[in-house]
Amino acid sequence: MNGCWTTPEDVPALVPDGLQLWRINLGPGDARLPDIRILLDQACAVLNTAERERAARMRAGAPREEFIAGRGCLRRLLGTVLNADPRTLILETGPQGKPFLRSKPGQVAPEFNLAHSHGVILIGLSMVGAIGVDVEYLDPGVELYDVARTAFHADDLARIQFAATQDEGLAGFYRCWTRKEAVAKADGRGLTLEPTSFAAGADSNIEQKVVLNEPSPGSSFYVRGIDVGPSHRAAIATVARGRIPECYDFSPRSPLLFVE
Repeated sequence: MNGCWTTPEDVPALVPDGLQLWRINLGPGDARLPDIRILLDQACAVLNTAERERAARMRAGAPREEFIAGRGCLRRLLGTVLNADPRTLILETGPQGKPFLRSKPGQVAPEFNLAHSHGVILIGLSMVGAIGVDVEYLDPGVELYDVARTAFHADDLARIQFAATQDEGLAGFYRCWTRKEAVAKADGRGLTLEPTSFAAGADSNIEQKVVLNEPSPGSSFYVRGIDVGPSHRAAIATVARGRIPECYDFSPRSPLLFVE
């Protein structure tokens, strides 16, 4: 998918069958723009005590800033969608680690997922059911064949091994990796899902149906690649077929998002 990213001043309505993908680009850690500093301050302002303590325990720099920006902007977006104070939202974790929003009686809350890598953060919001997103920095130093042999289905491994060039193999590796991660996160099992048990596609960004047969057959997701720029690869997985997300860049100075 060639993502058409726009930067709205307000948060567009998340309709009953809607799917949104939000991108936050923090940029290089040693060259933070004033707007990014504003975004980090505003994101931090809505974190709860446990999230602030977690951030304080993290290594200073990119890991801490990506956590603060991701969790804080997620709260801001959910608060706007639900017309609620983002500081009052209760985010909980499922039995296998997937976060979810504790909704009030009668409240229809979106499902969500979040990913970050080397300054790029993605937040997915879904009213069509389970969602998983992943983004990865293209690291040319990765031992892609060694990793692929232990983590990829035989069909995906073959596509990477027979790539015409090293660059094509690297692109295929990350295309497949992000798709597998997105599916595993949508499923909710994450790293506990055996990665070699399903193929996610290494040769195209088009939507692909992925059927999971562990622990029992029948669970299926639809996964597609998302264009987030030349330095990263990304993917989104949902339970709904043919749903193309609306893609938005997060505006650090949005008057609606940061109203107190």
